[in-house]
Amino acid sequence: MAEIKVKELFTEAKKVMAAYKEEAEKLDKQERELNAELESLQAEMTANILAQENAGVSDLVYLKIQAKEAVKKSEIIDVLLEELKEERTELKLKYVPLIRQALGKSPASEYDATEIAERYRYLMLKEISEIGKQMQAQYYEIAPEVAEVFEDEGVLEQYPRLKYHFTYENYTPSFSWFDKSVVSKNEVFSACRGNFPQGLKQPKDVK
Repeated sequence: MAEIKVKELFTEAKKVMAAYKEEAEKLDKQERELNAELESLQAEMTANILAQENAGVSDLVYLKIQAKEAVKKSEIIDVLLEELKEERTELKLKYVPLIRQALGKSPASEYDATEIAERYRYLMLKEISEIGKQMQAQYYEIAPEVAEVFEDEGVLEQYPRLKYHFTYENYTPSFSWFDKSVVSKNEVFSACRGNFPQGLKQPKDVK
């Protein structure tokens, strides 16, 4: 069997996703900066609270004003983060039709497991039938001569089961199979998902 190489399925989709990531990265950068500012403010507010515990009256007034400003900044950052979340959703909505259009250009439909199964089923039955046909021809070529000996009444008296020994069924390709089919639908569906059936032995003549 030749090496299987599947075409790149998502060439166009990857281009669109690259453009999306470029725009999304700008939003990510803003989010990182806002979160860093928020974290700095929270540290500042914690330090302010601790400073108020031992502050004099004049310092306490200043610290209270500073704390109020930090709270306002924190609230503004929360609003900006919420707006950023909405912008991210809008960006995704913008790219949904573009991604869907790009995915529609994927060559995935070129790969048809049904066609593969039908091809190998045809080849399998054609090979088996060709072997059977040739064995049948060879059997019938010699059958009349063997029958002349084996079916003689005197011979059959001595060897009564001899007439069952040389039959066409004994000279057809052997076939030992216990399942209802050579391959099941479930096995093909599983293979379509990239799974190879467990316990399936590799034939000697297959590399």
